[in-house]
Amino acid sequence: MTSESKKRKAVIVPRKLYWHLYSLQNLNGEKFIRVVNKVLKREYQLIK
Repeated sequence: MTSESKKRKAVIVPRKLYWHLYSLQNLNGEKFIRVVNKVLKREYQLIK
Protein backbone atom coordinates (compact mmCIF):
# COMPACT_ATOMS: atom_id res chain seq x y z
CA MET A 1 0.00 0.00 0.00
CA THR A 2 1.19 3.48 -0.73
CA SER A 3 1.15 6.29 1.77
CA GLU A 4 -1.57 8.03 -0.27
CA SER A 5 -4.00 5.14 0.15
CA LYS A 6 -3.46 5.18 3.91
CA LYS A 7 -4.38 8.86 4.26
CA ARG A 8 -7.95 9.54 5.16
CA LYS A 9 -9.90 12.16 3.31
CA ALA A 10 -11.99 14.57 5.34
CA VAL A 11 -15.68 14.32 4.60
CA ILE A 12 -17.51 17.63 4.74
CA VAL A 13 -21.09 17.22 5.89
CA PRO A 14 -23.40 20.03 4.79
CA ARG A 15 -25.30 21.93 7.44
CA LYS A 16 -28.88 20.75 7.91
CA LEU A 17 -31.08 23.57 6.65
CA TYR A 18 -34.43 21.82 6.30
CA TRP A 19 -36.23 20.40 9.34
CA HIS A 20 -39.31 18.19 9.38
CA LEU A 21 -41.81 18.47 12.23
CA TYR A 22 -41.26 14.85 13.26
CA SER A 23 -37.48 15.25 13.48
CA LEU A 24 -37.94 18.12 15.94
CA GLN A 25 -39.72 15.74 18.33
CA ASN A 26 -36.53 13.72 18.81
CA LEU A 27 -34.35 16.67 19.90
CA ASN A 28 -33.47 17.47 23.48
CA GLY A 29 -34.79 20.74 24.94
CA GLU A 30 -31.75 22.95 24.29
CA LYS A 31 -31.27 21.80 20.70
CA PHE A 32 -35.02 22.19 20.04
CA ILE A 33 -34.95 25.80 21.23
CA ARG A 34 -31.89 26.61 19.07
CA VAL A 35 -33.49 25.11 15.97
CA VAL A 36 -36.84 26.83 16.53
CA ASN A 37 -35.11 30.19 17.03
CA LYS A 38 -33.26 29.75 13.73
CA VAL A 39 -36.51 28.78 12.01
CA LEU A 40 -38.08 31.99 13.30
CA LYS A 41 -35.06 33.97 12.03
CA ARG A 42 -35.49 32.21 8.65
CA GLU A 43 -32.03 30.63 8.80
CA TYR A 44 -33.62 27.16 8.64
CA GLN A 45 -36.67 26.01 6.70
CA LEU A 46 -39.48 23.99 8.25
CA ILE A 47 -40.99 21.19 6.15
CA LYS A 48 -44.57 20.24 6.90
